[in-house]
Amino acid sequence: MTEAIELPLKLSFRLTRADIAAYERLPREFSRGGVLAFFGVFFVLGAGLGAFEDELGALVPQSLADYRHIVLAVAAAAVAYAFITLVLTLRTNWRIARAKLPSDETGIDVSESGLRVTNDASVRDFGWALIAKVIETADHVFLCLTPRSALIVPLRAFASRDDKTAFADLSERLSSSAEA
Repeated sequence: MTEAIELPLKLSFRLTRADIAAYERLPREFSRGGVLAFFGVFFVLGAGLGAFEDELGALVPQSLADYRHIVLAVAAAAVAYAFITLVLTLRTNWRIARAKLPSDETGIDVSESGLRVTNDASVRDFGWALIAKVIETADHVFLCLTPRSALIVPLRAFASRDDKTAFADLSERLSSSAEA
């Protein structure tokens, strides 16, 4: 492979936990439930501040007493941010740890009509119209089917970074034209 990829193309690689981690650690937008949980934490902490304002106000230094409400609100926001970051990190690590890795090599046959993925004695076909989004990172190409699932193609499946980039560009072009 060079700049232009000739189809059909066959890719082969062994998926690792690091590949799963790279996908799980991609930045994502919150779902509706995630947004509610995010603001729920702030709401609960704000309600706690209101309920215990007099007791917590004593913790504010005297030099900042006039700004007690602002200091407590900033402290609550910092605690909420730390809590949410901890929960999201634990959830991501849990997803990485529980992900099932194929026991053998993964093969991807790429054609104009789509992708055929083989691993663990199973064969799955994906038309280009099923690829909702193509994400290219330094070491992977993620062919996203849904916001929570993707075909992960690591750099080691390609002869070079240029080949990976050409594959990502081809995937983007074929998936975009299939949707139209």
